[in-house]
Amino acid sequence: MSVTRREFLTYAASGATVLTLSHLLDPTRALAASPDIVAAMIDGQTPKSGGILTYGQTYPNWALGQSNRGKHPYYWLDLLTRSVWNGLTWVDEDMNVQLDLASSMAPSDDLTVWDIGLREGVMFHDGTEMTSEDVVSSLQFHMLGGVGLIRTQMKSVEPNGKYGVRVHLNGANAEFPHSLAEYRAMILKKNDVETIGFDGIGTGPFKLVEIDNARQFRAVRNENYWMENAPYLDEVRGVLTMGNAAINGFRAGQLNAVFNIDPGQVGQFEDAGGRTHASASGDQFWLALPKNLDFPWNDRLVRQAMSLAIDRQKINRIIYNDPNGWTGNDTHMNGVNGEWVARPVERDVEKARALLAEAGYGEGVTLPAIAFCPSFPEEPRVYPIVAESLAEAGIKLEFQERPCDGFNPYTEAVNKPYGRPKRSLVGPRNPFINLSRLTTGNPAERGAWEGPRADRYGSLLVEAVSQQDPEARKALYAEAQRIAQEEVPGIMLGGRRNMAAHAANVKNLRSHSQNWSSRFEYVWIDA
Repeated sequence: MSVTRREFLTYAASGATVLTLSHLLDPTRALAASPDIVAAMIDGQTPKSGGILTYGQTYPNWALGQSNRGKHPYYWLDLLTRSVWNGLTWVDEDMNVQLDLASSMAPSDDLTVWDIGLREGVMFHDGTEMTSEDVVSSLQFHMLGGVGLIRTQMKSVEPNGKYGVRVHLNGANAEFPHSLAEYRAMILKKNDVETIGFDGIGTGPFKLVEIDNARQFRAVRNENYWMENAPYLDEVRGVLTMGNAAINGFRAGQLNAVFNIDPGQVGQFEDAGGRTHASASGDQFWLALPKNLDFPWNDRLVRQAMSLAIDRQKINRIIYNDPNGWTGNDTHMNGVNGEWVARPVERDVEKARALLAEAGYGEGVTLPAIAFCPSFPEEPRVYPIVAESLAEAGIKLEFQERPCDGFNPYTEAVNKPYGRPKRSLVGPRNPFINLSRLTTGNPAERGAWEGPRADRYGSLLVEAVSQQDPEARKALYAEAQRIAQEEVPGIMLGGRRNMAAHAANVKNLRSHSQNWSSRFEYVWIDA
């Protein structure tokens, strides 16, 4: 039986220090360097060194194919960049920030300046030591636009001695450490902006030795990794696989693990001798409703009716075999967030019909088609349930499947800046990042949501992230979520959990709610 992350850290010889904001913002509780994440004992078993993990990945990096230089974390095969690289921080399975290459983080009183201490003695794969020059160079590169959260939040960065940097933000941000944990925000060797990162050199647990840009990679153990006794594996190999190829490769022994499996194939993986692990949550499906044309859902009453009509629990029961699972709350918040606020009513078809009648659609309404591409294997099975439940309230909505290759250009090609009605894929993050996706800085996903309530929503987020008191932030985030639930600028289906399968002798391989935050240091094989 797989242990939870909480249990895993309990068994650890020295548990990782969680970088919560209560620590960060309390001057009497300064953080020192956090201990290693790797455990010495798990469920009474001693991890063994050696072996090769060959995992299949059904969800490739959305930027795959945009460059023929796949050694770069921006264009890496999938989003699991922490096999080769490290970030300054990492988000654990409880959505708490932990220190990674950073040894300490401390904000100024006004939360606009962050001093970051760096681990000493961390070596890049080529044998050179990571210093503040590398971190400054990396963050400056990410600020050019490759990591949008860093670009929008950071003003500048400067070295603070050999093992420290000082970051200046554009505004107060109590949750800035979360942004440094993004899958692209890896620390790279210092270089000019044209070549930085393209050498495939990182500080991570495995060293890249071979890559086919759009198909597979092979990386071997980093013997000089900064975590004690880690990693356990000799090699990690990643292979892109789609559809039935994943389960067939697992059955044939070509793969001993698969990330982001089809939940409908859980039984097949288990029948093949595998074990499965579901994270607390995962990427979600957001229905963006652009309002710049004369669409029926420009009327808030129609949007409210849509939200009340969709049977989200039916999706959980049929697609995920998870009848008690959480459902979306019509913001980008996620059920794993402690600040998440549930919708006051789960489903009410009669109320949906009444709202439609009030909006002038007493005989029902036909809505514009929404486009989607099947980023996850179960996605084409989700939308028939959505369409059927909407139809019960007199709402006709067609979902049109499009290839994922070229999907974004297709949806953005008309009606700029809002594009076509579409499904957006949303990964779980901290409240400020989640909720900011509905502000004016993200016009496509907010779908031209405007007016006093939208303005109030945005001001609440600015006020919240400027608060040092976590409880004050939580109250402001709750008010913002209630506004969005009343306005329904878009609809979140929610309820999805990322899932992974692995052979019985593969230990500690786990699915993560933030798919890209999966780690490999503590995975081992019982030969």
